[in-house]
Amino acid sequence: MKNLLKRSLLIAAIFTLPISNAMSNEPNPDSNIIIVNGKLIDLTLDYADGNLEVNVQDSFGFVLYREKYTGASLSRKFDLTLLPNGNYIFEINGQTKIKMIPFTVTANNVDFEKEKETIFFKPIVRFKNDVVFISKLALNKEALHIKVYDPNANLIYSEELKNNLNLGRKLSFSKLEPGNYRVVLKSDGRIFEETLKKI
Repeated sequence: MKNLLKRSLLIAAIFTLPISNAMSNEPNPDSNIIIVNGKLIDLTLDYADGNLEVNVQDSFGFVLYREKYTGASLSRKFDLTLLPNGNYIFEINGQTKIKMIPFTVTANNVDFEKEKETIFFKPIVRFKNDVVFISKLALNKEALHIKVYDPNANLIYSEELKNNLNLGRKLSFSKLEPGNYRVVLKSDGRIFEETLKKI
């Protein structure tokens, strides 16, 4: 526990030096990483996907650093000199997708593996006129598990969608009682929750 706390404090101390944070009109999401010097990198994002959250994770999925940004454009320097040798991931979390950029820290430098970058598309939930629309783009053919709970936390619907690039389901809430319903979506080890209010 002591090592975990020490490591967390160490990591929190290495991320500084904001450069700018402004709105962008770029139509396509884009990220660029430049190694400035050894383990000092410059991350530039023109990411037209709503507000962003940037995470750095170790190979066990432990989040070492997390910061939220308002707007769609970001340029920030990261000093990675205090990271131990190993494999890590920059995770850029937008409104509809998550981009994962793997990198390796060695004694003298940082190597980014552009060919191993992946994009995970989040499931989208819309609720209109007592109808729930659930959709997800599954480029890696990952499954989507859907669960709906009533206001008393009883499971009232469960389904797994798979084997398709475009996953989707339309559910009618017209015969359900008024209240708050919880929709839980799970895909590729990630869980997303939405609370829908039926009047």
